Amino acid sequence: MALDILVPYWGDPDLMRETVDSVLVQDCDDWRLTVVDDAYPDPEIFEWLSGLDDARVTVVRHPANVGITANYRECLARATQEHVVFLGCDDVLLHNYVGVVLDAFTAVPDAVMVQPGVRVVDETGTPSAGLADTVKQRLLRPRGTERTVLSGESLATSLLHGNWLYWPSIAFSRKAVQEVGFRVEMPIIQDFALELDLVAPAEASSSTRRRAFSTGGTWRARRRRPSSTGRGSPTSARTT
Repeated sequence: MALDILVPYWGDPDLMRETVDSVLVQDCDDWRLTVVDDAYPDPEIFEWLSGLDDARVTVVRHPANVGITANYRECLARATQEHVVFLGCDDVLLHNYVGVVLDAFTAVPDAVMVQPGVRVVDETGTPSAGLADTVKQRLLRPRGTERTVLSGESLATSLLHGNWLYWPSIAFSRKAVQEVGFRVEMPIIQDFALELDLVAPAEASSSTRRRAFSTGGTWRARRRRPSSTGRGSPTSARTT
């Protein structure tokens, strides 16, 4: 079982190189990296990735910019593994990320998403503790350092009180995301809409399997800077 790491790319080439490097040095090799370049004006990343001698890395480039939602859909359409993560092109995985999320899915096979621990840093890589993240980390997110299974209405209510999830760090069940899909009419909040659709499905009969799995003590680094996944995309302060 491998993890599909999907990157809808539009952004700073230097930061994107850091993102890719963090994938290449994972201590668990069960991953596949797919980068979909949304016609970023500088072809540097497409050319660099095309030259990598690693069969696990795939890169494609749109001839013209298609926008954030369409690019996310393209990434999802190219996924082949059971579990996926939509990694931001200015985010960095710590070395144990892949192993941690795959272990979580193994422990809870019917989980639709895994939220690992997150370490917030600024654009220079320095730990950052702004007001929004302090509220998320100290007041909103569930307490504890052990793996915790959350589900249904109580989880949806918790998220509506305040979204303590960190979108680019969440690993998903590919099948569950494909069933729900990205809402084209909600490009600004497509991440949060998907999260709510997954944890609070319309059919009560499916609620037992639509659960989120939160694990503490394992970190994923993320830069607090404007998102680079597409033209007109929201800032990281909103998506988290």
